Amino acid sequence: EKALKQHPAILRIDDDVVVKALIRGGITAKPAPSQPAETLPWGIDRIDADLVWGATTADPIKVAVIDTGIDVKHPDLKDNLKGGVSTVSYTTSYNDDNGHGTHVAGIIGAIDNDIGVIGVGPQIDLYGVKVLDRRGSGYLSDVIEGLDWAIANGIQVVNMSLGTSADIQSFHDAVIRAYQTGIVQVAAAGNSGRAVIYPAAYPEVIAVSATDNTD
Repeated sequence: EKALKQHPAILRIDDDVVVKALIRGGITAKPAPSQPAETLPWGIDRIDADLVWGATTADPIKVAVIDTGIDVKHPDLKDNLKGGVSTVSYTTSYNDDNGHGTHVAGIIGAIDNDIGVIGVGPQIDLYGVKVLDRRGSGYLSDVIEGLDWAIANGIQVVNMSLGTSADIQSFHDAVIRAYQTGIVQVAAAGNSGRAVIYPAAYPEVIAVSATDNTD
């Protein structure tokens, strides 16, 4: 390690820490029902997201879900799913083998198609960036690679419902790079109810916590 630190081409050596999906209560993706039965989630009604649907003729916003991937055949998502990438070592597919990323993608961008639910932005373009494995766990280097892919591919918004308690400079550097290119970064604050985790704790990121329908 000492020799590596002295190498002129190496800026810094950081720990490649484990990053995990923020799962609570065993939430996993569910297939859309076979019979028409669409639900408008109370949270979408609460923030009046439905009032702006169809209000613009601009190109769809490109949103990347940096997570366990997205189910490429899910009937509530497939029409909005425009591409993606895998940075994990065991597969080149961004198809979801865990369920968490698909669940998150549904909240963000499930289409208005008379089945399942409607997402916050049913007209967006979704991109699956698989950085976590089938257990919902992965390495920070894969998350950083996913962020760099988003930068290189013109993504406008990234969601990271994942995190670590470790403040790693290489991670913050990647977040800063994304911020400087104009990407809006949204991340879960955490599920413990205690300190905000990373990347949500970085000032360049919008940290999201929870509420309920009685708030």
